[in-house]
Amino acid sequence: MILFLLLLAFFIGSEISVQKGFIPKFVKNLSAWKLILFSLLIIFLMAVISFFIKQAAILVILSTIYLSIVISNYYMNGFSKMERGKKI
Repeated sequence: MILFLLLLAFFIGSEISVQKGFIPKFVKNLSAWKLILFSLLIIFLMAVISFFIKQAAILVILSTIYLSIVISNYYMNGFSKMERGKKI
């Protein structure tokens, strides 16, 4: 139960930090394809690390949560620009 509460707190904290713009600069400048590929590579890397270090399995969950929030924020910003009539 405590693990789920900590995951919820991480999710909410990640959402707030991404909305405030606390994303590394190189991630902000990536295109959609490169962002998705980068996210998949990071998640795969965390899965490999957790395969060898069993205690690190939580890293896969945390990286998936954070990177999914980053990707959704990327598309949300794109859609809001389109709503305002700008080209993306």
